[in-house]
Amino acid sequence: MRWGMPILVCAIPLSALGQVTVSRTKPPVIVTAPNPTAQESLAANELAKHLGAMLGATVAPGQEANPGEGRIVVGLASKWAPEAKLGPEDVLIRTRANRLYVLGGGPRGAIYAVNRLLHRQGVRWWTPWATTIPKKSRIEFKDLNVTESPRFESRDPFWYHAFDREWARRNGSNSMHARLTEEDGGKIVYSGFVHTFFPFVPPEKHFKDHPEWYSMIGGVRKWEGAQLCTSNPDMRRVLVEEVKTRLRQDPSARIVSVSQNDWYGACECPSCKALSDEEGSLAAPVLDLANYVADQIRDEFPEVAVDTLAYQYTRKAPKSLRPRPNVIVRLCSIECDFSKPLTDPANASFAQDIRDWSRLTNRLYVWNYVTDFPNYMMPFPNWDVIGPNQRFFAENGVKGLFEQGAYQSFGGTMAEMHAWTQAQLLWNPHQDDRALRKEFLNGYYGAAAGPISATMDLLAKAAKPVPMNIWIGPNAPFFDTKTVLAAELLWQDAERRVARRPDLLWRVRIGHLGIRYVILSQWGRLRREAPTLKIAWPLPESRKAVADEWIAVATGPGPAGWSAITHMNESGLTPQSWIERFAVDPAALPIRPKISPLPADLVVPDGAEVVLAQDDEALLIGEGNLIELRPDPAASDGLACRLPGGHREWAFQLAAPKAVRKGTWKVYVQIRVEPGEAPGAVAYTAGVYSTNAKQGLGDVRVTNADAGTGYRTVLLATTPLTEGCYVWAAPADGGSRAVWVDRVIFVREP
Repeated sequence: MRWGMPILVCAIPLSALGQVTVSRTKPPVIVTAPNPTAQESLAANELAKHLGAMLGATVAPGQEANPGEGRIVVGLASKWAPEAKLGPEDVLIRTRANRLYVLGGGPRGAIYAVNRLLHRQGVRWWTPWATTIPKKSRIEFKDLNVTESPRFESRDPFWYHAFDREWARRNGSNSMHARLTEEDGGKIVYSGFVHTFFPFVPPEKHFKDHPEWYSMIGGVRKWEGAQLCTSNPDMRRVLVEEVKTRLRQDPSARIVSVSQNDWYGACECPSCKALSDEEGSLAAPVLDLANYVADQIRDEFPEVAVDTLAYQYTRKAPKSLRPRPNVIVRLCSIECDFSKPLTDPANASFAQDIRDWSRLTNRLYVWNYVTDFPNYMMPFPNWDVIGPNQRFFAENGVKGLFEQGAYQSFGGTMAEMHAWTQAQLLWNPHQDDRALRKEFLNGYYGAAAGPISATMDLLAKAAKPVPMNIWIGPNAPFFDTKTVLAAELLWQDAERRVARRPDLLWRVRIGHLGIRYVILSQWGRLRREAPTLKIAWPLPESRKAVADEWIAVATGPGPAGWSAITHMNESGLTPQSWIERFAVDPAALPIRPKISPLPADLVVPDGAEVVLAQDDEALLIGEGNLIELRPDPAASDGLACRLPGGHREWAFQLAAPKAVRKGTWKVYVQIRVEPGEAPGAVAYTAGVYSTNAKQGLGDVRVTNADAGTGYRTVLLATTPLTEGCYVWAAPADGGSRAVWVDRVIFVREP
C-alpha cells in the first residue's frame, strides 16, 4: 500500500466543538493534506461527488496544510489527530473549531470514514446498479465526535454482485474476492483460499514415491478420498517450502490457507491417531500441522497468518491444543439448521463448537452458509436468523465472517437484500436486522416493499418448524401449496404497485423469479392440490407460458452493472438448460376412480389385510425433471409416475401409511418399463428403506428382460414397518428409457 510522506499539518484542536454548514449556495470545501495518498484522494473525491449530488452543486477537493474555517478535512488520522491512535480500519469523524475532520486510521479507514459520514446523511449503495442519494438544500455538521470500528476484521458478504469494486468499498467489505485495488485501500489477500492440502502436496507428483505422506485408512496408504498424513516430518518440510514459495510469489498475501481437502479421509496412522485420541478430536493433527507451518514461516513472513479449517470431521475443538497466535481457525457451519438461530436447541452442537474454539484462540473465523447450493433461484427463508447469528458470532469471539451466498452469477433469490444487510451487520452486528431489512426493501423496491416483506414473513414462518439444510429443494415441506400460491399472489401485487416505474418493476420481477422457480419445479403437485384446497389458480393454465416469461426475465437486459443470470446452482446449471424441461405442457390428468381393483398377478390369501397407496400419496423428488405424474391408460387409476431414464435418483418415495405400522407386511410395487436396447441391462431398482435404522429393509434390481413391457407387481420386502419407513423406486442410469410407477400395495397375511 502506498503511504503518504510525513508532512506538517495542523492537528485537530481538542477544545470547543464546532460546526460546518454547507448548502447549494455555499458548497462544501473539501481538502486533504498536501501530497495525499491515493486512498486519501479517492476518499476526498468520493465525498465531493456525493455531497455535490446531494446539494446540486459542483464540488472539487483541494489540498491545504492549514485548512481554514468551514473546511471538511479528509485523510489519515496520523496526519491530523495522532493522539487518536486508530486502528487501520477505524473511523474518526469530529467537528472542531468550525472544521469537520473525516479521518481513518489507515488507508481503508480514511475511505470508510467518508462512507460512514455519507451513510449518516442517508446515502445508501444498495447494489452496483441502485443507489439512494437524498437531495438536500442544506447540510449541518454540528458537534460531531464519532469513532467507529468494524466489529469483524474479515468481512466477506460472498454474493456475486458484492464483488463489485465500488459496492464493496462503500459497504465496508474487505473480501479477497471483491475487485478492490490498492487505491481502494486494498483488501485481505489469501495465498490459496481453502482445501489446499493437495494443491500444496499433489499426490500425482508425490504419492508413487512417498505414499507415507498421505492418509492411512484401514491400514492402507491412500490418496483417493484421503488427506495428508499431517504428522509425517518429510511431508511437513515439503509443505513448508511450497508455502514459502507461494508467499514469495505473492507478497500482498497476509493469510495462507493450509487446510484439509473437501471430503473426509482423515489419516489413521499411529502418530496421527495418538494425537487425535489424546485431544479427543480429529482436528488436533490438522491444527498441529498448521501450528508447525506457522512456526516455520514466522521469521520470514511476520505479517502472514496460517488459516486452517474446522470443517466436518475436524469441527470439534481439541481439549487443550491451542492455535499459535499467527494461526486462524475457520469453523464451518455446514451441518446447521438454517431456519433457526444458533441459540436454538437444533444448533446446540455447533454453538458449543464456537464456544470451545473461542476458548482456545483469539483468531476464530466462521464460514457461514446463506443460500441453497443446488437451487440458487429458490427462496431460502433464513433472513430472520442472520442478524441473531451474527450477534452470536460477535459475542463469542469470532473475528472474521464469510457469508457464502450465490457467488457465481447474478440472480440468487433476494441476493440484493442479503448482501446489503449482511454487509451492514458485518460492520456492526448489533444493529436491528429487521429494521435494516425494512430499510432495504423500501429503498430498493419502493412501493412494492409491503407485499415483498409479507412474502418473506410468510415463508420464514412456514420454514421455522422444518430442518433446513443447504441442499433442501423446492419440494421442501414449507413450500406447501397454500404458502406458495399465497406468496405468488403477493409478488403479483408487488408488480402491480410499481407497474409505472420501469426501474422498480424490473427489480421486482427479478425477485419474483424465486417463487416462480418453485411453482415451475412443483407445477404438477401444486396444480393438483389447489382445487382440493379450494384455492383459485393464480397463473395461466399453460406451464410453458409461465416458463417462457420466466426465462425472458432471467436472461433479459437489465440496468448498468447487471448481466443475465448464468448459474442456477453451484454445479453450473444454466437457465436455458433448466427451462428446457418445461418446453411442452403436461397432459391434463384424468379424475381418479375411488376404487381400483387389485392387479391380476397378485394373489392375496383369504382374510389378508390389504392397504393400497396410489402415486398421489408419494413424494416426487425433482418433479418435472426426474419424475412426473402423467396420464396412463394402463395404470390402475389412469395415472402413474413416469421416471425418465438417464438418472438413478430415488425420485419416487412413498412413506409407509399409518395403517401398516403394526405387524409384518409384504410390500409390493406395481411398475412397468419402457425398456432400453440392452435386455440384460438393469431397468430399475426399488426397495424399502428405514430412515430411523438408516438401512434398507429389502430391494430389487430388475433388468429390461425381466421387467417386460406391461405393469407387473413386484415384491420388494417382507418386513415390519415403522414411522420413517418408505418405499422408493429409481430408474437405472441409461438402462431403460423410462420407468412407470402406478401404486404400492401392502399385504398382511392372516
